[in-house]
Amino acid sequence: PDGLSASFLVKDGLQWADGTPITANDVAFSFRTIQNASDNSIYKNVVNYVKSIVVTGKNTFNIQFHNNFSGNIMSLGFPIISSSYYAGQTNMESDINKTPMGSGAYQMVSHTLASHIMLAPNPLYQGGVSQIPSVCVKLTESSETDAYAFNQGVLDILATSAIEIGKYVDEDKDCMYQFTSRDYDFIGFNFNRELFQDKNMRQAVAYTFPKKSICESVYLNYAQMTNTPIHPKSWLYEENVAPYNYDTTISKTLLKNQGWADIDGNGVLEKTTEYGTNTLDITILVNGENTARVQTAQRLQEELALLGFGVILDIQLFDEYQYKLTEGEYDLIVGGWTMSTTMNLADFFHSGGILNYTGYANEEMDRLLNVANSVVGEGATLLAYSDLQKHIAQELPYISIAYTNQALFTSQEVGGVIDPRAENIFNHVETWTFGNK
Repeated sequence: PDGLSASFLVKDGLQWADGTPITANDVAFSFRTIQNASDNSIYKNVVNYVKSIVVTGKNTFNIQFHNNFSGNIMSLGFPIISSSYYAGQTNMESDINKTPMGSGAYQMVSHTLASHIMLAPNPLYQGGVSQIPSVCVKLTESSETDAYAFNQGVLDILATSAIEIGKYVDEDKDCMYQFTSRDYDFIGFNFNRELFQDKNMRQAVAYTFPKKSICESVYLNYAQMTNTPIHPKSWLYEENVAPYNYDTTISKTLLKNQGWADIDGNGVLEKTTEYGTNTLDITILVNGENTARVQTAQRLQEELALLGFGVILDIQLFDEYQYKLTEGEYDLIVGGWTMSTTMNLADFFHSGGILNYTGYANEEMDRLLNVANSVVGEGATLLAYSDLQKHIAQELPYISIAYTNQALFTSQEVGGVIDPRAENIFNHVETWTFGNK
């Protein structure tokens, strides 16, 4: 009830591929392995939430959390490894560490360095024995190599960005199974500059951003449009928020009400104050490696120019883009985050958020974020996140664009229940068949 602890029961009868049972000791061992790993290790952030795991029986254990954070349960999405198999294996070059053993649908047979991995069905898998008797996992140099190999028929399965690769797929020969990723795209404002501290100016940009059209022409409908930073497939997503549908009439009215007008007739708006005349000139920052974001920024530039903005598009490679973002060298930014399953929007929108590079600060937002992060129970959490998202939509620290889609591409040879998810691309892989079409 206090949100600080939880008790768990491991399902009975589960086995590792070597025949040993999966127990609570494996869960505790897995946590300690993560806890003792280097700071840049994957899943290391688990220790920010989990204080301790205590085994209370063969299949039972208790978890103590550091704080009563509403995302504590979601933070437990770390993998379990076998305590008996991996005990004492601190040398990454040991034979055991080079021969991973788990409990999934397939197990490793052999590994040829920088070439391929051979897999065979795990006969002890809880979902049943897999239908395909042998899988060769090719190790390639880049995503471009993957796409070429797939199109040449070298690969039968490819998981990648639907936007980047989908337009090259031959629908007569290949199959595409889309799923919404955790990659979130947005337009951000620099709150360290005076112009967009005015919410009316942020709303003017939002109403001139043609989100639906961009979904079709830029994202090629390989994305899930969203009005808040919460994943639209999440149980926490609030649909009843201000959508800011494309309406340049509202944008023009907002600008006019704020005193912006084309005084000299050159097509760019100006505003006269007691300190002189300001011109509505802005810079949009975007990273050049992301084609969809660059095209989005170009379209936004065109729309804002028609509205009376003087717009410079600053396309940078990622390192320089990241530098300019952290240094605040922009007015608008077309950016993105890969969002964690452990939801914590305070990182982005709290006045002290570690990822709040835009400099946004609002007392009511801080209060709502604190409530959302500390409530206990599904009902209270749902209500808190509803209130938070409504405030985010009203305040507009970001203009939310979309969560992009990824896809599993397969050749016509692959059949079975193909239902990829963000958390498990190879969902139901044990049912897949090959060569039956």
